[in-house]
Amino acid sequence: MTISAAGTIKAFNVASPKYADLSEGYAYHIVLSNQTGADVTTGTYTIEGADASPGDPCVPGTFAPLDVQPECSPSLGASAPDAVVTVDAQHPIKAMSQCHVAVACPKQFIRVAGAAGTLDILAVVTRLKRTGM
Repeated sequence: MTISAAGTIKAFNVASPKYADLSEGYAYHIVLSNQTGADVTTGTYTIEGADASPGDPCVPGTFAPLDVQPECSPSLGASAPDAVVTVDAQHPIKAMSQCHVAVACPKQFIRVAGAAGTLDILAVVTRLKRTGM
């Protein structure tokens, strides 16, 4: 038996310059999906975020790499690293598989910069605040 998730999630292509608006749900994750018959063994993918544009809350302002922050608050005097996923021969995305990632405390808008190549890069927003949209 298959149960539909229609109306309970939203999926967005977030390969830059495309983006997703995370404000529609309470949870999200990014999917790096390899639907080919070969492993993906190279690539650097930076998760970027943006607040809403001051002139229009429905479009993003300026995107910048997200910082990885423990508990959403950096330690005093510590520099937070950018949210980057690096794929290499030791850490490939195997053929016909996926890599799922998320960053704590993202901005309202999110996208992933980096040459997608054969990967599909999606954001899945779940626990929607409203249905029927």
